[in-house]
Amino acid sequence: MPDNKNSPARHTDLRALSAIISGRLAQAGWESFTEEAWEALIAGSRRQGVAPLLYWVFSQSGNLARLPETVRDPLRLSYARTLMQNQLCFRELESLSRAYAQARIPLVLLKGACYALTVYPDAGLRPMADLDVLVPIARLDEAVGLACSLGYRATRPEASPGLNELFSHEVLLQKEFPHPMALEVHFSLVADRTFQYAVSVDWFWEQVEPLDSPSAGRFENLLMLTPTAQVLYAASHAMLQHGGHNAPLRWFFDLDQLVRRYATRLDWELLVSQAGTFEWGSALRAALVQTEAYFETPIPPSARTALFAQTDRHAELVAFKQSSPETHILAETRALASLNWWGRLRLIFALLMPGPAYMRWRYNFQNNWLLPRYYLLRWWGIFKDLLRTLSVLLKRRSSTNA
Repeated sequence: MPDNKNSPARHTDLRALSAIISGRLAQAGWESFTEEAWEALIAGSRRQGVAPLLYWVFSQSGNLARLPETVRDPLRLSYARTLMQNQLCFRELESLSRAYAQARIPLVLLKGACYALTVYPDAGLRPMADLDVLVPIARLDEAVGLACSLGYRATRPEASPGLNELFSHEVLLQKEFPHPMALEVHFSLVADRTFQYAVSVDWFWEQVEPLDSPSAGRFENLLMLTPTAQVLYAASHAMLQHGGHNAPLRWFFDLDQLVRRYATRLDWELLVSQAGTFEWGSALRAALVQTEAYFETPIPPSARTALFAQTDRHAELVAFKQSSPETHILAETRALASLNWWGRLRLIFALLMPGPAYMRWRYNFQNNWLLPRYYLLRWWGIFKDLLRTLSVLLKRRSSTNA
């Protein structure tokens, strides 16, 4: 199948994947798959971050032995790699939670690591690229310092001085020894400062509780968001911060598992109400509609009705971010649409004239005398992308007029 996010073949791939990983094997028609179809399905499962789930479902259903060896082995390997990587992450999390508990810094576990420990039945089913934690903004410097004392370092320079302070809601850290590990220390959620959809993090701090996991004893005083807050955060992270076209299938499966795992604890009335207060209702609605389409997620009719009755000023932005942009400039246009005017000016300047340290990091050169050459190369690349963008826009206008 072509690697095109908007192709019908890709949608067919996602339908099959979603049916299988949610246990609806009969709907997927897997028994009639050709070798080519299996190859495409496995490749798609890796792109979407659900390959370990394929292995798990076929194994738990007793159908693993019925798969061709060329299918079983890659799926088994994906599961084994994810399990090993996650165990390394959890080991790091033990050290972090111990250090933060000793310093009495509240530590809230977010996203992939939290889901792997709480809503997934096995630690090897949820791939994650990094550890995400939330700390109080008043303790941010101390929290980052503690992480650095454990071997973490900031590795990516700012494109422009002060840019991270304006745009980032987390501090990105990296640890290389003994195993590469990325850590995102959040002081806000989804967005901060210059983003139009930014909200105060205070409500989320009111929605924290001890980690609800059989493995919680491994981690000292580790917290998580309540299920209601997790659903709101996960939906808005996917649809507002990243955009629906960038959301892999595993993010929607996370939402499905949150809804199913905490069916008796989810406060749908509070969820819809808070989404309205934040003006994130359009993001929540889009995420839940897509999740239900993939996995037949049980969304209460009353919550659905209330969400569809809501309107907010970000609905157009959510819809705008659903499709994939054809050029880099169109992608950056979506980022600009999320910002206020000061943020837009700062981002444009950073894109056109990033600082020397960022240029050396981005283009991997050391000699300062090469700096003017790489600025020219950057601007030439932007100019070529501008021409491609104009061509795309002209084609769109022609097709619309036709």
